[in-house]
Amino acid sequence: MSRRRFNPATAFFLRPSPLNCYDAAILATALKTRSLPDASRRKRRLGQVFTPRDIADWMVRAALADRPKRWLDPSLGGGVFIDALRDALADTDDDFAPTVYAFEIDDQLDIKPRKQWPQIDVRLARRDFLTAGLRTRFDACVANPPYVRHHELEYPPAIWQQFDEQIGTRISRNTNLYCLFILRIWSMLAPNGRAVIITPLEWLNADFGRAIKSYLLNENAIDSMWLFDDASTVFGDALTTAGITVLRRGRTADEPIRVATISNGQALTRLSSSAIKEFKRRDLDPDAKWTALLRQQDERRVAIESNTTSLATFATCSRGIATGANDYFTLTENQRRERELDKRDLSPCVTRASDLQAGVFDREKWQQLCEAGKRVWLLTPRQTCNKNFVAYLDAGRQRGIDRRHLPSHRPVWYRPENRPPAPILISVFFRERPRVVWNEMGALNLTAYHGIYTKLNGENEQQLYALYKWLASDAATDALLAQSRVYGGGLRKLEPRDVMAVQIPRRLVR
Repeated sequence: MSRRRFNPATAFFLRPSPLNCYDAAILATALKTRSLPDASRRKRRLGQVFTPRDIADWMVRAALADRPKRWLDPSLGGGVFIDALRDALADTDDDFAPTVYAFEIDDQLDIKPRKQWPQIDVRLARRDFLTAGLRTRFDACVANPPYVRHHELEYPPAIWQQFDEQIGTRISRNTNLYCLFILRIWSMLAPNGRAVIITPLEWLNADFGRAIKSYLLNENAIDSMWLFDDASTVFGDALTTAGITVLRRGRTADEPIRVATISNGQALTRLSSSAIKEFKRRDLDPDAKWTALLRQQDERRVAIESNTTSLATFATCSRGIATGANDYFTLTENQRRERELDKRDLSPCVTRASDLQAGVFDREKWQQLCEAGKRVWLLTPRQTCNKNFVAYLDAGRQRGIDRRHLPSHRPVWYRPENRPPAPILISVFFRERPRVVWNEMGALNLTAYHGIYTKLNGENEQQLYALYKWLASDAATDALLAQSRVYGGGLRKLEPRDVMAVQIPRRLVR
């Protein structure tokens, strides 16, 4: 196959090219590239989660529907999509051969496009897709964008402003990198162009996804969504859910969005039409969490009284205490005795999720944790410390505890957050249902649990206990499931605002 010469207007290269000074500076800033101790940490830093071949085959064949000539692969990785394209083209009788424009920033990946894909015109640029400044429009895109969280991104303001202008509002700076790829890919599709993109499902439920969902709905961009179920581990050891979003230009205003839930890559090819649901754009609220709605889960539906209000009208939910060094700030009962620390300088505390079961947590259960050698005490020292406590502080300084991030940013490094015990505790992570605990012991809690506090004047224990009983019910479990964020393997997470958004019966707050 003959190869065309380099065209400056497209900003692509016919063969791998080194990063220029601008790209290198952007990449170093955007991903905080530093020397990485091992390959796995490098993968995490670059957001690399590789697509299984059977899923890549399906995605490529979905994009081939309109025989696109100009293909985009914005994060080439090991080249699985081009491998799939090569094999798909081999199954056809004609000589149709698209040109693939690819990007990859990881110079440690062994990519030899001329040898691997001799029959495909692959144009690889060793550049960051988001900063390439392309003007080319593409007939198709198949992509698995990098999964890099917002705190690892430091793109210059000009890059973020481009996305602000694209969607017509300020995009959250907490947005994951893969969502920026989705937006940029959409902006580069030609008329009738199609993009097939596999990503985590986090953006369908997270706050940063609201503006993105709203924009894509307004653009009538979403053609279909194929959601892998919560138990699937599509990306191997990466603990995240996954789904395939198909974007298509040229959709008519009344075309529905097709949605299905599948278990794995093989299920994609066996999917029956009866398993596909259709949604109108008006049925999808961008401010709502989408996974439960799109899946129309077979789990018990939320079934509470029609006269409801949000939990936020009655209570607050707060994260647990973050110490910055749990192995220093929390102690077992034996450690307390060995150090001869006064109980008045410590408070009972729940340090790990596995230490509690749902139900009532009382002194008897706390004593059982003591006898089992669990960390049950949190340092909460008085203003005046005795000599034993001073010795413990000196030992902490020798270990450099006072110089760690959280302790060094506190007014007094050895005093964690000052807060009262929460009457109700709820686990942050869960699978089947969250652990809801009535904290009769009055223990403090670290970050494995959130604490729920009443907002009413005067603490009404009867009302609080009624709320606890309701939160432990099946109806509340459904409500909490609908608010939770979902990770791979069926793991779920609740943020404090998710808990406060749950609708509860008004009778609980009267």
